Amino acid sequence: MTGERAGHLDRERHMQSYDVVVLGSGGAGLVAALAAASKGMTVGVFEKSALIGGTTAISGGGIWIPNNHVMAASGFMDNEADAHIYLDRLTHGETSPDLLRQFVKTGPEMLRFLETHSDLRFFSVDRPDYHPGWAGARNGRSVEPLPFEPGMEAGLFETLRYSTLRQPATSTESRKGLSADIIADRQRRNIRTQGSGLVAGLAQACAKAGVRFHVSNPATGLTFYGQRCTGVETANGCVSAKVGVILATGGFEWNEDMVSAFLPGFTSAPTTPPGNNGDGLRFGLEAGAAIANMTEAWWTAAYRIPGEELDGMPLTRNMVRELALPGSIMVNSRGERFVNEASSYNDLGMSFNIFDPGAFSYINRPAWLIFDNAFKNRYAVASIPPTQPAPNWMHTAASLTELANKLSISAEGLRATIDRFNGYALDGHDQDFSRGEDVHGLYYGDPEITPNPCLGVISEGPFYAVEVAPGNNGTKGGLKTTTHGQVIRHDGSIIGGLYACGNVAASIFGKGYPGHGGSLGPIMTAAYATGMNLGAGGIG
Repeated sequence: MTGERAGHLDRERHMQSYDVVVLGSGGAGLVAALAAASKGMTVGVFEKSALIGGTTAISGGGIWIPNNHVMAASGFMDNEADAHIYLDRLTHGETSPDLLRQFVKTGPEMLRFLETHSDLRFFSVDRPDYHPGWAGARNGRSVEPLPFEPGMEAGLFETLRYSTLRQPATSTESRKGLSADIIADRQRRNIRTQGSGLVAGLAQACAKAGVRFHVSNPATGLTFYGQRCTGVETANGCVSAKVGVILATGGFEWNEDMVSAFLPGFTSAPTTPPGNNGDGLRFGLEAGAAIANMTEAWWTAAYRIPGEELDGMPLTRNMVRELALPGSIMVNSRGERFVNEASSYNDLGMSFNIFDPGAFSYINRPAWLIFDNAFKNRYAVASIPPTQPAPNWMHTAASLTELANKLSISAEGLRATIDRFNGYALDGHDQDFSRGEDVHGLYYGDPEITPNPCLGVISEGPFYAVEVAPGNNGTKGGLKTTTHGQVIRHDGSIIGGLYACGNVAASIFGKGYPGHGGSLGPIMTAAYATGMNLGAGGIG
């Protein structure tokens, strides 16, 4: 369908012209488009898939922003100095100080902008930073959208990507439980939460601001006049950008060649939509852009249920809470634990990339979540509720030895590991990895279990195992940019008219992940700064 009013979808094939062209419709692309439109720019958002929202739409929707007004209103104290102390340790001095300063200073401004220019409202999530023992760490820096009831035209609403894996509940409501009546009422009213709520609010605000969306319209390249980017070539024709082109196309985690080149030895199991093939990264490289942080991703532990798909590709899910709950462990082929299972998913995910030169292999691949019948009957595991029998893909055995043989892992190693772990559970202290001994680990524990809510014995057969894959929530490496979002060449010069934000740009956090929403926080802030810059006429 083709709409005549701003915000409608447009699938006509003809030469078009905008002040600003945005490639990609995830959180970064939508924020950049809204910021530019708020300054009077005409903006076109071009999305290669049939759905708007990208990875953001299926995410938890958390946004990590230090010293923001939402956390202050909830009684959480913070300041810029402590944020810098925390981030300096997180980034190991590998990130431009200018980019870090911009993030800390501009992030709160971005959040206020969203509440002013959209119907989104946010709440502060009562959870700690992922390294709560570090100097400068705080509670409440993560914010999340309140449940959002869309009020947009049906055509636009129908194009919004929606995660069928999440109930219409905030992360806080999901942990505490939400009544079936409330869930049914929200579903009837099309209320969106978490990442899908964030995308719905941003898309609605963009439409009201005059932004036009072009779905199922992939870009095939950039156009230049001399050394300046002047537009894009798309499947439906050429599009001129009078002020600038913003690349917000996501990462490269679904591009096998790029994964092989930049993440050697890593078998990718992305939790993201399959459209993240590194298109924008390729466009930037062809234009001579510099790149950074290419060996990093937003790592996670993940699992796959046979037969499940997303956009025609295998669906990968994050594994988080069942790793921290009492009565489970994760082991490698030696039957040994190798990480604090209750640590942040990014830090835990990095443990899959450890290479043992003696064995000449990645010793923690594959890995297995091991638990017993008591755990199975108490908690949901890999999306299977306690009331549901174990499916065929969940390995089951009457004894630990039988289970180890089924998994082709060391039975002796597994028995020794569980004996050792059971002693820790009774004592309440994990002598190997300190699981459940900081407030972050306890966040996903079971408060009814003592003395340690993250430790429980594994003793009641039958025993179970689920394969844990080295997954990622997107890649962190990408194009180098300035604080204005301009794409930089290897010699430090600017590629005129070309901008980047989101996972197509190099992450300012390097290897690290500061807290819940640590990916969306900086990319939305950078997108806001980029859009506002173009709204002022652009630089370069």
